[in-house]
Amino acid sequence: MKNWCIILILFILGCQNNEASSPELVTDDAQQIGATSVVMGAEIKAIGPVRPVNFGFLWDTQSDLSIVASKNKIVLGSASEPRKFSIKLDNLTASTIYYYRGFAANEDFSKIYYSNTVMFSTLP
Repeated sequence: MKNWCIILILFILGCQNNEASSPELVTDDAQQIGATSVVMGAEIKAIGPVRPVNFGFLWDTQSDLSIVASKNKIVLGSASEPRKFSIKLDNLTASTIYYYRGFAANEDFSKIYYSNTVMFSTLP
């Protein structure tokens, strides 16, 4: 009986997995905001079972940011581990409100995961 308890405990411990069930992302606040430029940042906190994930940003003057609806998308690469990523955008319009968010997607973009949306306004 004692052997069975030890085996059961080892089995339970072996089955525990702290991995996220899907990629988890968070968007950083906009940095270095200018009249026509900004630095956007985000972080993949957990990858989950989708490996590798393509990652990047969506941005627009409209708050509905999805791969389908957003006018602007940039894929920065792929990752198999959590990581921070950022990019400087130029050629924005002065005195304009923009929204952006990070995304992660599987290789064929059939599964897409988004971070929170952040708003910023370019300077006059």
